[in-house]
Amino acid sequence: MRRIAFLLLCMGIVGPLCGCASTKSNGYVTASVYGVNYSEDYVPDFSILTESGEQTGMGGSRVQEFSEGGLSGEVCCAPIPKPGRTTTVSWRVGGHKEPEANWKHFRKTVVVRGEASNDPDKVNSLVVRFFPGHEVEAELICESTGPDARPSPRRDQLFYGRLVMRQMGD
Repeated sequence: MRRIAFLLLCMGIVGPLCGCASTKSNGYVTASVYGVNYSEDYVPDFSILTESGEQTGMGGSRVQEFSEGGLSGEVCCAPIPKPGRTTTVSWRVGGHKEPEANWKHFRKTVVVRGEASNDPDKVNSLVVRFFPGHEVEAELICESTGPDARPSPRRDQLFYGRLVMRQMGD
């Protein structure tokens, strides 16, 4: 009985991690999501919606202001529209100590750019970038996971602790 419980636990942990590299044939790819902020607006939360406006179950929270590091944590994994397809990003901005009732809500439909892979030795990440003027973009980044893997040159410098500004479309 313990052996079965252990196997189920392992499947529950390893299964989702393996899914981060799979590609679905219906126009979606399984990916983790990161938020990156190039504005001084605090983004308490954001969501990724399908082309038809349905929740994907993915998003992020606590995306820091650019001057505070500009990052959120990683959320893994769910089906995300492949590059060339559209997705809608819904997000709120507000101050850390500001009442939630004062937060502003934004929603924009964007074309996902970048690349994705179904190679089991690669992982896909959707980077959602927030810019001044309440602009947003979404880019899929595909990276190898092997021992000699190098990070994608498309990965933002903020991930390495460098406050390097980026413009929309860079």
